[in-house]
Amino acid sequence: MSLKVLLEDQITKLFSNNPELSTSQKNRFEIAVASFANFKILNGLEFDDLLDGIMGDGGDEGIDHCYIFCNGVIVKDEDHPITSDSTIKVKFFQTKKEDGISTDGFRKMVEGIKEIFNLELELSELQNIGANQEIIEMADLLRKIFRRARLENAKFSCEVYYVTATAEVKVSEKIKLLEKDLKNLPTKIPFEFEYWGAQKLIDLSGRRDEELNIIFESQPLNISEKNSPTSGYTGFVNGNELMQSLIDNEGNFKSHLTEGNVRFFLGENTRINSSIIDTALDPIKAANFWAMNNGLTIIGESIKVLDAKEYTIVNPQIVNGCQTIHCLNDAYNKANKQSLPSTLKVFVKIVQTNNIDTQGDIISATNSQNPVKSASLKANDNIQRNIEKHLKEVGIFYERRDNYYKRQGFTGNKVIGLLKMAQIMHTVVNKEAVVAANDTTTLFDSATKYNSIFNDKADFDLYKFSTVLYQKIWSLKNSDLRNNDYPSDKKEQISKGGFIFLHIMSSLLFSDAEIVDGGKVMQKPLTGILNIESPARKNEFTKRKAWLLAKLNDEESLNNYYEKAKLIFQDAIDSYTKTGKAANTLFKSRNFDKDFLRPTVDAYIEQK
Repeated sequence: MSLKVLLEDQITKLFSNNPELSTSQKNRFEIAVASFANFKILNGLEFDDLLDGIMGDGGDEGIDHCYIFCNGVIVKDEDHPITSDSTIKVKFFQTKKEDGISTDGFRKMVEGIKEIFNLELELSELQNIGANQEIIEMADLLRKIFRRARLENAKFSCEVYYVTATAEVKVSEKIKLLEKDLKNLPTKIPFEFEYWGAQKLIDLSGRRDEELNIIFESQPLNISEKNSPTSGYTGFVNGNELMQSLIDNEGNFKSHLTEGNVRFFLGENTRINSSIIDTALDPIKAANFWAMNNGLTIIGESIKVLDAKEYTIVNPQIVNGCQTIHCLNDAYNKANKQSLPSTLKVFVKIVQTNNIDTQGDIISATNSQNPVKSASLKANDNIQRNIEKHLKEVGIFYERRDNYYKRQGFTGNKVIGLLKMAQIMHTVVNKEAVVAANDTTTLFDSATKYNSIFNDKADFDLYKFSTVLYQKIWSLKNSDLRNNDYPSDKKEQISKGGFIFLHIMSSLLFSDAEIVDGGKVMQKPLTGILNIESPARKNEFTKRKAWLLAKLNDEESLNNYYEKAKLIFQDAIDSYTKTGKAANTLFKSRNFDKDFLRPTVDAYIEQK
């Protein structure tokens, strides 16, 4: 009983620290589970993506949450890039605030998963047996991704989490038999299962320092420089000892420790990774593994010296060697042996620094082998560091580096990631909401695109204004959906329309903003692209920012702008569908902003 009380305290704290959560129509306990699981299990998702994975009450076929990842990145649509090097993981949750693990509840989830992977079962039949719209859309996407993965020979697996508030986790033999039903599906999909109670959820909530023990083969070399706060140790670590350090008490590989790495694991079929695995499995070649591989770099906030050879790293991150450690894990688990050749040694460098800029410099400097995400390498630009400092002053935690603040226990939509910031800024500045939502990584591919939204010459209050407005819109549309019963198509438009509302409302606010010029107060329409490099006296945002920032605190006024934005959005949809296109395709139409939305916004402002 005490554990349930402590768990409820953590849930109450979550909602108290993030009052915007109460605007969501999602189940309170399901939101809490997703939030607590986010950092270690769900790759540190942005908060709207986190809530989108909750399937809704009623008609969920026993599946309360579902998330699809490809190489650690959330999959939102069927066009997500998939190759033979891709690793796809689907994570199913059943989340019940109950005292035990129900066999009937687990059976319902198993039946729901089997229905999804029964490719001969039409989606319309799922609807006929009571599946809700969110489950049907998820099943459709999941089937398409699964079929593409098989065509491309990509790795595909599923993880199933049964989550309750029980103090004691007991799994019946009937549930173990039901596990086999999924493992024996004709599709031959690998399944893994975990069962959580109150203690697991308490452990996942809030900031908890994590420790990693490293035992060197012999006393390592001490690395330090006079007058430098950064220091470390380097030496050889036995491969089996290293793998045992990287496996948790439940037998799971601590893959979250590689999240700081700007490269993700590209799968075991790339030439480099295949070679690493082959070497690790060969008893003769394994003796030279250290000479054939760059090894690992692990950074931590501090390092505790336990004895001459054993060290504990506090809050560790593997920032170089992501491929190495994932390949070693694959080799270690081949044929369920949980063993590597005894001669295999890994060259390991552990570095102590609690300076985020130093950590970022280490990450960039140590990543140069396999392909990287260009956005991640931008995380250490001066402009990104300056945005982080500026936003932190107003309680916004900008994660220019993946999971930096989530690792510390910060939650909710006050935590904004690098890609999300790019989406927000591209929408506000370049007025391309659909491009921002679908082609986010391309915003980092050229200096022109990047500098148009991230620029040291910009007024940094623009980042604050845009982020806060996005947060306000998020709450407004969730409150709207919770309090009104819309038809399914209208509900989908509002639910998916966050960036479109941002485009519209930013244009309306910019156009209504009061400008003081020569002692006169005036208004000028502003619906086009913003040049954020303009000097202050010519900068269109700077001229308006006093009025704009004040308006962000006027809840009644923002609600009025939101209602206007809904009308404008609907007019733009009407114009779009008159061309013969289906309304639900607009979220993929890259020209929707330019050809339909901006003309509709302009027409509205002209009529005022």
